[in-house]
Amino acid sequence: MRIKTFSYRFADDILSSPRFAGVRAELLNVCQNCPIPVYSGKSQRQASKDVVQQIMNTYFKLQFTSLGWTAEPLATPIDNEDALRADFRKTFGEGDDKITLQIEVEFGNVASSYRNYFKFQLSFSYDLTDICVLIVPSSELANRIDSGVANFEKATREIPQAKLSVTVPTLVVGLFDKDEDGNKLPEWDVRATGVSLDVAQNKNRNVLDAHNTLVRSYIDSL
Repeated sequence: MRIKTFSYRFADDILSSPRFAGVRAELLNVCQNCPIPVYSGKSQRQASKDVVQQIMNTYFKLQFTSLGWTAEPLATPIDNEDALRADFRKTFGEGDDKITLQIEVEFGNVASSYRNYFKFQLSFSYDLTDICVLIVPSSELANRIDSGVANFEKATREIPQAKLSVTVPTLVVGLFDKDEDGNKLPEWDVRATGVSLDVAQNKNRNVLDAHNTLVRSYIDSL
């Protein structure tokens, strides 16, 4: 996957400093290795919708948790049945070299992005994170996932316009399925592996193990 980044309130300047270069490298390496999982016939009505977002979500969960990131941490110190949760969080270093990152991976409806910004700001205000990261597809990749999916171009326009509301340093990472010259990047033909669409999309608990095995097979091939 080709990636592009957008830095808000100096997030990338902080992560690019010698103290945190390893943090940045870990984050971006996971993003660059994300597959472009295609399943022809995923949508009977729209042939262009061929990318399986559930596989990408599982990829990020398996990769980040294997690197010591906490999955679904609380976005506030309050733990109740209505508590908001982030996708991932990890603290690196100690003392003056300590920094905490919180991540939201968003391949869903664009309305979810606004909830992500709210969670970012909540966690920052409670001192649970120092920098927030939003991972989203490019507009072209988003259109291959579904209609109305959050995308990099929209996020990078909106976040600066909310500077009075969003004060947390934020790094937006865009995932692109084409190189800088517009050529398609290598894709993972999931249908060719022989798994059903239900397994690819992790439709229910009965296919969870098969779905995770499928994604692990990709990770093991890296």
